[in-house]
Amino acid sequence: MLLNALTNYLQNQPATTDVAAGAAQAPSAADPVKEKDPAADSGPSLYEVSDRAVMVSAVAADFDVTALKAGELGSFQSRLQEFGLLQGAGLNALGMVHTARAGLSDSDTINAMALIDDAHSTAVSEGASYTRKQQISQLHTLFSNLASARPH
Repeated sequence: MLLNALTNYLQNQPATTDVAAGAAQAPSAADPVKEKDPAADSGPSLYEVSDRAVMVSAVAADFDVTALKAGELGSFQSRLQEFGLLQGAGLNALGMVHTARAGLSDSDTINAMALIDDAHSTAVSEGASYTRKQQISQLHTLFSNLASARPH
């Protein structure tokens, strides 16, 4: 079952010239193993950064989900929506963070990551509805990605 899912995923990926060129240069079983000089390797790489990773890094550079200013919450949400990182389900779950800032001034900070972590563990342990679990899980994954992409 896992092999079928992986095969389906790989078949639906767009073929790029980098991957095709890399596959053409891949050694066959009959080729002798040669020592590689890392400095001399200027060929195309098989690894390519995804668009989502670039967008997550851009948002993480501007906003810290562990210390988000209450006044920045609207621009944070707008940026996530602008980059396509936050859609309907995650947007509904983000309402928890908006609710948490209700009594705060614009200069106070909110640990949005901790709020979503708590909501995620509560939703899983209390048996929340499937829709609610899905909303919180999507936002939890996004916030985890944002926190790990934050430059130190």
